[in-house]
Amino acid sequence: MKFIMIHLALSSVIALIGRNKINIQERFSNFCLSFFFPVGGYIAVLVLYLLRNKETKEMDDPLKIKNTVMLFNDRANFERDVNIVPLEEALIVNDVKVKRQQLIDTLKKDFSKYTYMLSTALKDQDIETSHYAASAITEIKRELDLRVQEISVEYEKDKSSIKLAKKYVEALKEYLDSNLLDQTGRKIMTGTYIRVLESIVQSSENDTDYDIQLINALFETGELDMAGNYCASLLEKHESEDAYILNLKYSYLTKDKARFYSILRRLQSSPVKLTDKGIDIVRFWLEGA
Repeated sequence: MKFIMIHLALSSVIALIGRNKINIQERFSNFCLSFFFPVGGYIAVLVLYLLRNKETKEMDDPLKIKNTVMLFNDRANFERDVNIVPLEEALIVNDVKVKRQQLIDTLKKDFSKYTYMLSTALKDQDIETSHYAASAITEIKRELDLRVQEISVEYEKDKSSIKLAKKYVEALKEYLDSNLLDQTGRKIMTGTYIRVLESIVQSSENDTDYDIQLINALFETGELDMAGNYCASLLEKHESEDAYILNLKYSYLTKDKARFYSILRRLQSSPVKLTDKGIDIVRFWLEGA
C-alpha cells in the first residue's frame, strides 16, 4: 500500500513537469505513462520533457528556424509537405501536434506575411503553440522597427529624394499592414505615412498608386477635406476605375448626394473599362437610385 501511495505521488509529480509548456491532455498522458510503467515511465516522461524543452529553446529564435537548411528529406517529411494544411485551418483543428507542426512550417517561411494568423495562434489554448506565436510576433515587430528606423534616418538626411521617400513609404505601409501597432503608435505612424506620401504625390509623379494610398490613409484618419482635394486631383490626372471609386467613396462619406450621382453618371459615359468589382458597385447604386 505504501509503495502504491509513493508511486502515485511520484507519478503526479512527474506529470506536472513542464506544466507551463504543455496542455491538460499531455499532462494526463504523462501521468498514465509514469503510473502504468513504474521507473521506465518516469524515464520516458523526463526524456520527452528534455526533447520538448530543447525544441522550445530553438523556437525562441524564429530567425534560426527561418534560415534552417534542410539537408535531407525523409518520406514522412515529404508526405507532410505534400499534404500541408493551411495555418488558419490547422488552428481550428483541435489536434495540438498538427497545430504545432503547421506553425513551425509557417515560421520557416517569410513569417512576416502571417501576422494575422500568428495573432490568432497567440490566443490558442495550447501553451506551446501560443509561445511559438509570441516569439515570432516579437521578432517580426523587432525587424519592422529596425527597418523603419534605418530608412527614417536616411530619409531625414535627404527629403528631396523620391527614391528614399518611396522606400520609406513601403516600410511604413508594411508596418501598418501588420496590425502590430497599438492605437497610439498606429496614429503616429499613419501621420508620418501621409506626410511622406504627400511629398511623393506633390512631386508630379505619374504613379497614381501613391495618390490612392494617400487618399485611403486620409479616409482612415477622417481628414475628408484633404481627401476630397486629392480625389478631384486624381480624377483630373488619370481617369481610372480607382479614381472614380475613390471619388464616389468621398461623396458617400461626406453625404454629398448630388456630387455622388454626378460622378456616377460621368463614370457611365467614360471609356474606362471596369472590373467585376467596379461593375457590381455601379450596378448597386444605379438600382438603388
